Parts: sequence; structure tokens; C-alpha cells
Amino acid sequence: MKFRSSSAQLTLGLVAMVLAPVGQAAVLSLDGTTWTATGATGLIAGDSTVTTSPTGNARFGYVSTAGGVSGVSPLLLKTDGKGNEAANNGSKVVSSVFSAQANDSLSLNFNYISTDGRGYDDYAWARLVKAGTNTTAAWLFTARSTNSARGNVVPGDVLKRQQDSSLPDELDAVLNDGASIGFNVSSTVWDPLGVSSGFCWDAANTCGPSGWIHSDYTFTGAGNFVLEFGVVNWGDEIFDSALAFDFSGLEQARFPDAATPPTSTVPEPASSALALVGLGLMGGLSRRKCG
Repeated sequence: MKFRSSSAQLTLGLVAMVLAPVGQAAVLSLDGTTWTATGATGLIAGDSTVTTSPTGNARFGYVSTAGGVSGVSPLLLKTDGKGNEAANNGSKVVSSVFSAQANDSLSLNFNYISTDGRGYDDYAWARLVKAGTNTTAAWLFTARSTNSARGNVVPGDVLKRQQDSSLPDELDAVLNDGASIGFNVSSTVWDPLGVSSGFCWDAANTCGPSGWIHSDYTFTGAGNFVLEFGVVNWGDEIFDSALAFDFSGLEQARFPDAATPPTSTVPEPASSALALVGLGLMGGLSRRKCG
């Protein structure tokens, strides 16, 4: 009888386990998060160059090197062989602290747009940061300008070229079709690019937007985190780049500088040379061709 009684209790226990509610992993909502900006950032509507994102939000966020400041990048890259290692002016936005449980997920969208390349390969990043320690928990997106047909803009070689070999050098997120991004020449006429809007360094075959790329990340453990999105010039401060980003609920987040960015006047082809001189870009162009 004791054996039968134990068996019955075990059976009832198993049934109770099956019927008990199981905690479900969730796609984290970033509604109501507060975002702090360093450099040039804002919200903007889609247009023919950077289209409305897959979320369908009327506006999405951006960070740009046009109007950026120094010291924003967590990444220092190996030199180009000439001692020209330098992360120059850039911008970033950082979210307020949020909590996540193991198996929760983030669903983000990114679109990288560049006017640069060939030895001056600007880059962008998105990372998950452990709150309180400011250490990288995961890399969610990277992009790097290039006009090499042998390389991709997304995810580029940003992480592989880190100087600090103790940091992770691979993306932790899954990107849709990321390995094929980087071969289509597109328009660079986009207001957040400032005076670089409408230009392309050295006729690079990857100037323009990457198109919207979806980034999915699943948390491996519980904790408190912040998100950081950024973009930076590399090697000099001309021929700007920008990173557009979006997620469900962005328009309900408390985002800085929601005003439309200052418009940039794109000159007609006949006046482009004069415009470049006036903007101080001709000197950079000459320097690059001599380098």
C-alpha cells in the first residue's frame, strides 16, 4: 500500500507540474524608455533615400557624424598601417535602464547610410550594455563604410579590427540577410548627413543606405541593461555617415531632439566644385587622393 500511495502521489505531482502555468519569454517593450543623446540625433520621417522602417512608425531615430563630437565610440580599431588610427567625431544615444529575463528578446531595425569609404571607413554600432558597469553584454549591430567589392558594409569588419583582443569580436544578434549588404549604389541625399548630403567619396560603390536590417537578440541571463546606438567618422571628420534605427514603441519613448533636423542644400552638379571649396571638403579630397 505504501508503494501504491507513493505512485499515486508521484502521478498527481506530475499532473500538477503539467497544469501549472509556465513563464513565457517575451519580446521586450521599450515604450517609455528615456534616451540621452551625445552629438547629433533626432527623429525623422522616411523618404525615398531612407524609407519608413518595417515597424510602420511615422518617424524613426537617427545618429549622425554631421554635428558629432569626439569620444563617443567604445571601439578603437587597429591602424591602417600608416599610424592613422583615429575614431573622430560621432554621435550616440543611450537608453534608460531596463530589466530582462533569460530568453527574453529584443527586436530592432537598423539602416546605415554612408558617403565615405576607401581608407576612411566610418562605422556604426549598437550594443547591449550592463547597467552599472558599462561593460558590453552583447553586440547587436555593426556596419562599416567601404568601397571594396570584396567586403560588406554590414556587419563589416568593425569587431574583428578591435585593438582590445579581450573584447568579443562577433555579433551576438541575428541579422536578416546581413552577409549580402554592401553592393548597391544609392542616393546619399538625406538631411541628417548635413553638408555631405548628395556627395560620395571617391565614387564608392557602397555610398547610400544599407536598407533596413532586422536585428534579433535573445538574452542568455537576467539583468539590468541599457542600449547604445552610435556612429563615428574614422580617419577624418568629412564625408559623413549616419545610422537610422527603429523599434516598436519608439514614438512612445522619451527621445531627445524630436525636431526635424536642419535641412542641407544639395548643390546642382555645375556648382558642386564651388560648394566643396566653401565647405572645406576640397582640401580633404585632395589630401585623400595624395594619401
